[in-house]
Amino acid sequence: MMTLPMAKGMEPIEGGPCSDADTVREVLGGDPDAFARIVGVYHSRVFGFLKQMTRHRQDAEDLTQQTFLKAFENLSRLDVSRPLIHWLLAIARNNALNHFRAAKPHEPVPDHLPASELSPAQSAEARDAQADLWEKARALLPARQFEILWLRYGEDLSVKETAQVVGLTQTHVKILVFRARHTLLKAIP
Repeated sequence: MMTLPMAKGMEPIEGGPCSDADTVREVLGGDPDAFARIVGVYHSRVFGFLKQMTRHRQDAEDLTQQTFLKAFENLSRLDVSRPLIHWLLAIARNNALNHFRAAKPHEPVPDHLPASELSPAQSAEARDAQADLWEKARALLPARQFEILWLRYGEDLSVKETAQVVGLTQTHVKILVFRARHTLLKAIP
């Protein structure tokens, strides 16, 4: 049984025995197990990105499944010279944006409600969320800045890779990262 060689970030090693390009060719050639290997390698990263964007596990699970379905349906359009993860994250991002557009607006629960109005589980969850730096960043930053910051540092993408995923210039990404970091430095002691 052949196993995929792994490098940092769970990506197959370039030029290894089974690189992304080879696996994509196998899928397009009709190998039913090849796409399962792609899902196995990249599922956790795509899910993690979508969970950060949606803040709901179920939504992230559904959007992850939609992402891989769209990827499978459009795999012949992939430029195999570019990293597969960037393409998958771009599909995931578009799915999440479509999800947000389709979602019905709801009234957010204010953070300053007395503890007596929250259940014990909600209180514990609120304490955990307050301790989480990413949650603080999400609360302080506009959605676009948070998304860029997450891709840059949460997904450990370079400025160039982040720009490719979100469809912006590298300069624009640098500006958004700078503004996000500046806002966080001012707000978080």
